[in-house]
Amino acid sequence: MDATEDLIVESLSKHAVDAPSDEHLLSTVQHRLRRRRTGRTIGAAVLACAAVATAITASHSLTGELRTDPQVARPGTPESGWHWESYKTAQVQVPDSWTQYISGPAPCTTFGNAALPTIGRFNDWLGKSSYTCEDAVLPLGRRAPYLWFNDVQAPGTKQYDAGWTEETRLVGGTKISVLTQDDALRRRILDSARPITGTDYYGCSPTDLGPRGTGLNAKDTITSANICEYWHGSLVSGSRLAAKPAGAFAQRVNASPEGPQPARFAGCRQPDQRIYVVTLHGREKSYPVWLIADYCTVDHSFPTDDGTTQRRADAITLDLIRQGVHHPNQPSDLFDPAGPLTPSPR
Repeated sequence: MDATEDLIVESLSKHAVDAPSDEHLLSTVQHRLRRRRTGRTIGAAVLACAAVATAITASHSLTGELRTDPQVARPGTPESGWHWESYKTAQVQVPDSWTQYISGPAPCTTFGNAALPTIGRFNDWLGKSSYTCEDAVLPLGRRAPYLWFNDVQAPGTKQYDAGWTEETRLVGGTKISVLTQDDALRRRILDSARPITGTDYYGCSPTDLGPRGTGLNAKDTITSANICEYWHGSLVSGSRLAAKPAGAFAQRVNASPEGPQPARFAGCRQPDQRIYVVTLHGREKSYPVWLIADYCTVDHSFPTDDGTTQRRADAITLDLIRQGVHHPNQPSDLFDPAGPLTPSPR
């Protein structure tokens, strides 16, 4: 194993996720996580955890100096019925019907509707917290197709019962695993995968938050927006926002009170503070707006910066962009530190 593979394995051995964002984020939030520790045998235990939204200082402030070259080639528009998903350094197309998002190791993190196809991200939110998962595959009654980013599975193909196959490829340093009973579908998904060499389909760089804006024009009509979600400068996901919520977000940002980043509660620690770069597309031009999901501010506001004016947005403003893969009630927002990871050979 070379140094690159060592880094990949190390990053795969650490993860957790963040808490939902709403007016009650500083209250206790309960989530469930299924963990299996019985090797190849079938056994499940539901772990209920409560998380109080706590925070640490983000790796990048709203006044950071990260840049990226905007003149980069992006992948083409996906075929009808498909959309792009991205994570860290890789992007891949999946069917539009795959809308359930999960964080944790495959297949143990069975939070949500186990019958629905899933898009999973083995996140490393908390460097010292991880999950234990030793099952190779879920029992047939709870098995569903999935695409999983950065799981512990080694590159290659594994055959399971009843015609199920899991194939893993390394794309741009990020593992992509697909489990299906349909060989053609699995190949179609994996063959679409490609490294993010500049920006992904949504204009998101793997590591740079992008160029600063020059101010948000309140009179311009917003037609859509692209959202790039980052954790400690690493891309979590990208997405596109339709005209109505994008316009509502722009209006609420413009109506938010001006002011620098507010004071924070003493001792408040948040392990997964995220930054959202929302590029609002207007009829005249595009407007990048940065928003920090900081749940430790004393006035419960979220700092925004359009490149000219710093403001303090509220939870309703944040919720307008936390849709789909960014949704606060998706399993990808679990805050659930468990025991040390024990990856099975699988």
